[in-house]
Amino acid sequence: MTEQQGDEVTHMDQVDRNADAHRATEPDEEQVLRELYGEPDPDGVYHGTGA
Repeated sequence: MTEQQGDEVTHMDQVDRNADAHRATEPDEEQVLRELYGEPDPDGVYHGTGA
């Protein structure tokens, strides 16, 4: 582990770990993601299997 990585780990408890962080934040963002990457998996994660 590098010094920078160690510093990041030290501050992980200060990071906002919102469970919905991977969800679209704008009304059209989800449509754009679907066009680029296809349908998300059941957890809402896009894997890049789109056309």
